[in-house]
Amino acid sequence: MRFFIVFFLLPISVFAQQRITGSVQDAESLERLPYVSVINLTTNTWVLTDEEGNFSIGVGELKRVELQFQLLGKKTITRWFDTKNSLDDIKISLADENLRLEEVVVKATKGHTFSEVLFEEEAINQVQAFSLNEVLEQLPGQQISNFSLNEFKPIAFRTVRPNTVSDDGFGNKSFGTAVVVDDIPLSNNENMQSYTANMASPFAANYLGFGDNRAGTGFNGTFSNANFGVDLRQIATQNIEKIEVVQGIPSVKYGDLTSGLIKIDQKAGRSPYLAYASLREGTTEYGINKGLTLPSGLGFLNVSTSFLDAQANPREAYTNYRRVNSQLMWSWANKEKNIKNSLSLQYGFHLDDVNYDKEERSEKKVKNEQKDWRLTNRFSYHFKPKAFLDYFDFNVNFNFSSQYSFESKAVNNGGKLVGFGTREGVYEGVYTAPRYTSVKEVEGKPLSFYAAGLVYKSISNLSSTHNLSAGFNYRLSDNLGAGRLGSPKTSISQFTNQTGSGSSAFRPYNYADQVQAESQISFFLEDDFTRFYTDKTLRITAGLRADLQNEYLSLSPRVNSALIFNKVKLRAGLGLTAKAPSLNQIYTGYRYYDVVLADFRYPGVYNIGAIQTFVEREDNPNVKPSRSLRTELGADYKFGFATLNITAFYNKLFQGISSQSYAVRRDLAEVAIDDSDLQNPELQITGYRPYYYTESQIANVFESEDYGVETFLNFPSLVFKQLTFGLQASYVRTQDFPGNDRFVKSSDASTPIQFGLYKRGIVNREKLNLGGNLSYHIPQIGLLINVRSEHIIIDNYQRGASLYPYAYIDSRLNKVSITPSEQSNTDLFGDIIKPDAGYIQPETEVYHNYHLRISKDFLNGFRFSFYVNNFLDLKPTRLVIENGQLAKRTNPDVVQLSFGTKIEYQF
Repeated sequence: MRFFIVFFLLPISVFAQQRITGSVQDAESLERLPYVSVINLTTNTWVLTDEEGNFSIGVGELKRVELQFQLLGKKTITRWFDTKNSLDDIKISLADENLRLEEVVVKATKGHTFSEVLFEEEAINQVQAFSLNEVLEQLPGQQISNFSLNEFKPIAFRTVRPNTVSDDGFGNKSFGTAVVVDDIPLSNNENMQSYTANMASPFAANYLGFGDNRAGTGFNGTFSNANFGVDLRQIATQNIEKIEVVQGIPSVKYGDLTSGLIKIDQKAGRSPYLAYASLREGTTEYGINKGLTLPSGLGFLNVSTSFLDAQANPREAYTNYRRVNSQLMWSWANKEKNIKNSLSLQYGFHLDDVNYDKEERSEKKVKNEQKDWRLTNRFSYHFKPKAFLDYFDFNVNFNFSSQYSFESKAVNNGGKLVGFGTREGVYEGVYTAPRYTSVKEVEGKPLSFYAAGLVYKSISNLSSTHNLSAGFNYRLSDNLGAGRLGSPKTSISQFTNQTGSGSSAFRPYNYADQVQAESQISFFLEDDFTRFYTDKTLRITAGLRADLQNEYLSLSPRVNSALIFNKVKLRAGLGLTAKAPSLNQIYTGYRYYDVVLADFRYPGVYNIGAIQTFVEREDNPNVKPSRSLRTELGADYKFGFATLNITAFYNKLFQGISSQSYAVRRDLAEVAIDDSDLQNPELQITGYRPYYYTESQIANVFESEDYGVETFLNFPSLVFKQLTFGLQASYVRTQDFPGNDRFVKSSDASTPIQFGLYKRGIVNREKLNLGGNLSYHIPQIGLLINVRSEHIIIDNYQRGASLYPYAYIDSRLNKVSITPSEQSNTDLFGDIIKPDAGYIQPETEVYHNYHLRISKDFLNGFRFSFYVNNFLDLKPTRLVIENGQLAKRTNPDVVQLSFGTKIEYQF
């Protein structure tokens, strides 16, 4: 804390400033390079080279400093400088970033600070990625999947991913994965494209656009990602310069997360035209990029656009995904190079389209369309030497989207009695036509505003440095859409028509009228402290973040540390994070429950039916942010022939979001019909009886634990210089603790017991992945051959049993505990004993995946890449349970044989 006091009160002018001066030039032409970013990694300060390629940067009183030189299209270099030597005229040469460099990094690498993982441009290109999802599958603990862009792509770190996204544990964690592009976070908090009001679970596959096997059409993709994380398939990779992934403890600068952080740096600056075309199975992508130098010192204008078309099955054009991404980015620096500003305008179009009308009698059509407009400005001011502050950043972003989801299909079993009331009471229902078209529609117009400010000061002496920062974040979220559209008569295809039974029912819900804007405001303080000893270096980054999220205050202290000596680095980290609930989790609208009381039909004379509608509570105003405790311990060691990185971690998610049922008691009407006048029959209420059913609400009742270890082992050269090899491994064990009960309706209406309550079983998942990366690089001819392997050693799943009720709900809605000795007593509780047996996945046999990529740079500007997944066409089997019996089938997790190619032309 004393460092923060120093930051605000101490006159900084007493600190002397050594400076390093020099110039940066092109490695081949020796032409001086302006606008090169020179970053002091020791103090996190920066300068830009001037028009002549010259720079001057302060380094305090430190004995040694680490400088990094970055320019778009050039290979980034990092060098240490001893301040005892003359630092008045150093020369730096930057080479073009291509396959003719002596060293090309084609895999994820560990960052130089703590446990972050970096993907540089060639590591992004080497998987021929159509989206960010394929790049991140290279991380330890992730797994390459069958290529498909016909469903949304979420991600969570350091957890075992289940077979389906419809899982509370994975849903919470993927929703808590933050994606930050050029220091501006992407947000899915405002997405409300769901058809139901989170009745079963906020992460269940009950939203418009999910596959519907009941109609006989097969799975048509999961399109709407409401309540999940950012859809990674919407992020194209061609304009990305670098990706940094923090799976451990992020800086307090970053909030609204629980799982991890993805930081993306886009290309900005002068660059030649780059046109490209990619083809992989039924997916094609075309694009062009250019970085223009504007006249009169007005900076640079980067223009990029791309179009993607993905067919789930090239032979049957039923399921299709289209994406258009376009961006204009203007970057400018003043003549003194102490002010830089970047203004960008982005447009995105995304369309999932499913059309079975020519092949299916149901004539099913599904569409999920989204248009995004994103305006961002980033400003940075570098103060003069010896000023009170080093620099000041201020970023602002406005994002507006137009979303429309639609599903229609023909229904031939109409003539059903349905309710339409929006108030409680008994009324005459309406009948559906014998054949009609069922329609579901959701219109959302999410918008968000984000602003962030940061001030920074570095204080150093001969042996240590304090990099102090303080700042704020503000986020506003709203949705102005028309919401869930339609009428109960034409919005669903199956209705309850049994007297005395009921179900949750559809009603229109207008987001613009019912949803209130939610805000988050955060403040943070951080000290990045480095102490240099004679034979070791200690670095500690510690900070405190305060988040006021939808009126709930969360304090999140975080610390990362590293001790470096000789060839060893020891690392440790601990911190808390918080993730605000989405608008879709807070604003669910009223819950409507329709009961068909009677259905009187006199053929050829009259049809009349009685419906009683119950209306339950609106929204979930008390849902809190979910929280996560994140810890890790690690070590890095440099052998003479290799480098080893190993990290052990333990993460605990608490206050996780899930759906919690509760019992409801209402008075159900008993009706009769007076048809003395056949032309005007009348319904009559003859009495009331107690009626019990369950409703649900969103609550913070879910917990989960993840622990494991991940490692990198990299060999810079094998046998000869052109051959490099790397290994990575990940072991993760995940335990989910559902805090919600399972309600079982009593089968005996004569007893006072209405519902039995069961504890849900604990879920255990375990996975061990190994991976290899072998590269052969010949820089003289610009050739790169890369083979990646995956080896799944352990893949286990177990769900605990829920055999007997631990309590019951009586007729007065009191919760009554059952003693353990009586829980299995069928004489007392046989009407509510309905076991939910646990499940153990048959043991998975070890299986492998091998993937090949070949890239070639040509001197005329062309570059050709060829990619093959599972190029050995392996088809291992695994045990599955079919009809209660074990059977061997081809393992569905093994990637299928597939081919892809990409052609680039730079001019």
